Amino acid sequence: MCVSSPNSEQGLPVFCLGTAGPTPCLRRVRKVTWRENVSRELCNKEEAREIFENYPETEHFYPQYVFCLGSHRVGINNQNSGDSNVPSNLRTCVKEISDQCLPFPCYKEGSERCIDGQASFTCQCRPGWKGPRCEDDIDECSDPDHQAGCNQKCYNSPGSFRCMCDDGYRFRTSEKIHCTDINECLLYPSICEEPAKCVNNPGMYECQCPPGFSYNFTLRSCLDVDECEVGVCEGVCVNTMGSYSCRCEGRQGLRLAEDQRSCEEVPVCVQLYDYKHSEMLYLGEQFTGGPVIYLRFRLPENTKFAAEFDFRTFDPEGVVLYAESSQDSWFMLGLRGGRIEVQFKTQHSLKVTSGGKAINDGQWHVISVDELESSISVKISKEAVMSINSPESLFTSINGKLETKVYIAGLPNRTDSVIKPINPRLDGCIRGWNLMNQGASGVKEVIQEKKSKHCFLHVERGTYFTGAGLAHFNVDYRESGSWRVALKMHIRPSSSTGVLFALVLNDTVPLSVAVVTQGPDEADLQVFLDGVSVATLQSLMLCYPDRLSVELTVTPTSLEIVANTSTWSYSLPDGALDRLNNTMMTHSVRTCIGGLPDEVPVSATPVTAYYHGCMDVTVNARLLDFDEADSKHNSIKSHSCPPVSPPQDTL
Repeated sequence: MCVSSPNSEQGLPVFCLGTAGPTPCLRRVRKVTWRENVSRELCNKEEAREIFENYPETEHFYPQYVFCLGSHRVGINNQNSGDSNVPSNLRTCVKEISDQCLPFPCYKEGSERCIDGQASFTCQCRPGWKGPRCEDDIDECSDPDHQAGCNQKCYNSPGSFRCMCDDGYRFRTSEKIHCTDINECLLYPSICEEPAKCVNNPGMYECQCPPGFSYNFTLRSCLDVDECEVGVCEGVCVNTMGSYSCRCEGRQGLRLAEDQRSCEEVPVCVQLYDYKHSEMLYLGEQFTGGPVIYLRFRLPENTKFAAEFDFRTFDPEGVVLYAESSQDSWFMLGLRGGRIEVQFKTQHSLKVTSGGKAINDGQWHVISVDELESSISVKISKEAVMSINSPESLFTSINGKLETKVYIAGLPNRTDSVIKPINPRLDGCIRGWNLMNQGASGVKEVIQEKKSKHCFLHVERGTYFTGAGLAHFNVDYRESGSWRVALKMHIRPSSSTGVLFALVLNDTVPLSVAVVTQGPDEADLQVFLDGVSVATLQSLMLCYPDRLSVELTVTPTSLEIVANTSTWSYSLPDGALDRLNNTMMTHSVRTCIGGLPDEVPVSATPVTAYYHGCMDVTVNARLLDFDEADSKHNSIKSHSCPPVSPPQDTL
């Protein structure tokens, strides 16, 4: 049996061994007090269970309790004992047995304290930790039950977390959870250099330059954007400071469409009555002055020269035909001042004769030339206009044969072909020919093969540009130490875009005048200086059957246009005519009519299309004769234009 210890706290009784069960007073004893008692009295396992009132805690306590008794009462824990883990006295040994928090079972970094329980313990975790022993860190950045609340960046750490803001943001309050945008434009008013303006955006700012420029933060300035690098144009892109423009190769029949990016065909706004006849031979096909047809006749030696044909022209000068048997025996029929001129050379004579009325009126005339016994007869519409004394034959026969070469509308490639120089180029037509009394043999077959040799059925006076080429002239614009461009044009465009007049220096265009499409059946007249439009005339009725008179006068200080009896004077910016001033005084400028040469790039000026339509041009009081141009595209008809409609008497 157990005996109460005289030193037991509060004099509480203990159970005696062998009794039937625990006394009521023992049930009221607190475990802590009991731990103190059992350190002095012996208790069995059943008594311990009644104290703990549960098996798990009893099973934990009792084996260790027996160990404590044995260690201290039988002298195990003595000076010779090597077990340093056994408490130095029985009281301490027993007290530590049933305290579940000893030794400390919780994760030290994650717990605040341990709460003892019945054969168990509870770890009270610090904020940011969880788990039975507070050993698991809570990831507030991803755990939906323990959200950190960061609205941008979240960084987890053991037992904690940290919110961070993106660049351009800062914490709204001292809690350092929610981020708000930084308005750099208010904080740093001079952060952008003018002309750039500071524009605040969420998390950032931008220095906004005027359109066509981008801000360089290193140089702190607005730099031009080269839009051409990103392929904004279908044709040719021309970058300019702060902008760009698209151009189309007008010399291929293209113009810039309304979207200002793509290319389209230049539209025809006035249809012409440009039908041709396959039995009418056009005489002005070759600008070189060479013949359009070469014929060779081998006839009996007594054959006399004879030629008859219908002839039509507005051209005042040119060669109709040239015939020879040798360099010393030749005959030429031509026009000078619109009147018939005959030149011939025989073995013993040279003659130049002209006469009759002017026949360059655009009407058909029957021309006949006959070599008689002692003279040469020239008739117009069966009426003799010229009888030239010629006592000897025009041509010399060889071996009983008269071999004659006939050149139509041109001269042989020799410098001594004629007695009196003449411009051989002739814009005219012949039909119904009969050469050397051989009929149309050989000629008809040649011209039917090629359309360029066919004549228009009807023509009117003027120069016709087909939209395929241009002409060059050499004009000196200098006068009395200065210069002046005085341009007069009578125009009837057939297509609504094309260059009328241009001054070209190398590959640049200091001055140009062009027709520019403004709708399906409308066009404006524009003047360009170095590719920049400086004057625009609208509503001129350019795309109409009637011709329009336009005058342009440019001096070192002014630009004036007269059209439809109205006058427009333009005040140009300072320096606008400087380049033109330098160009004019060097006399190296070329005058181009109807287009631009191939060496001028598309980027040089907005309009590069060849002109299509009729035009008469006077430059500085000189009416330009396109037969006298420095060069001319063969498609240009120097003195004849197809009409808009056929003449009334042919309907």
